[in-house]
Amino acid sequence: MPRVEVNGLGLHYELRGSGDAFIWVGGTGVGGGIWDKWQVPHFQDRYQCLTFDLRGTGASDAPEEAYSVELFAEDTIALADRLGIGHAHFAGISLGSAIIQEIALMRPDLVRSASLISTWSSTRREEHIRRWFQARLTTLELAPIEVFRAFAFWMSSPTIIDLEPEWQAELEEFFQKNSSAQPSHAYIGHFKADLEHDTYDRLGEIRCPTLVVYGDEDLITLPRYNETVAAAIPGART
Repeated sequence: MPRVEVNGLGLHYELRGSGDAFIWVGGTGVGGGIWDKWQVPHFQDRYQCLTFDLRGTGASDAPEEAYSVELFAEDTIALADRLGIGHAHFAGISLGSAIIQEIALMRPDLVRSASLISTWSSTRREEHIRRWFQARLTTLELAPIEVFRAFAFWMSSPTIIDLEPEWQAELEEFFQKNSSAQPSHAYIGHFKADLEHDTYDRLGEIRCPTLVVYGDEDLITLPRYNETVAAAIPGART
């Protein structure tokens, strides 16, 4: 289990494959293992895939301090620098996509391309996603963890839930495995970071090739949120 000290904490990471570097950034409260079943096996024959546990997830440290998207971005940059990665392709989902937006703004030299999956630009401006994050945060703070987990199905499309229940059950088990290790304060810190995300007025400064990927039944990072990001980044595709 490789582990390195960066930015004042220990981060667990995995390097697999060979070729140009490809850094995968996980979402709210989930470890880097979410990429292990499908994405890394598909890409590792062409790229050196770096997955890692964000602070507060998996085997990485979970300090009791305020988390932010900018702080996660600084952690990721420090990890890449420590591993000698001068530039890389990036892919991230949800919170991970917000982190990559910040990395592309902080260190444009590091980001060869960005794939932003289920993304958004400003929790302050986008009321629906703000209320989702706030509701999830409230259940973590006031209710048993079972109540929080009961709403996890909202991350899947209605079509999957109605027509492919076996696949939905497999997904829920998989995500549970990759989001069950962190203490509650760390999970809370992730949602508070989500609530502060705002790159709306800076997205036009991103110059790397960018692909925005979303589901047309996404009930959280709504399709129009993704389209807003793509429209703001010069040359971005959906």
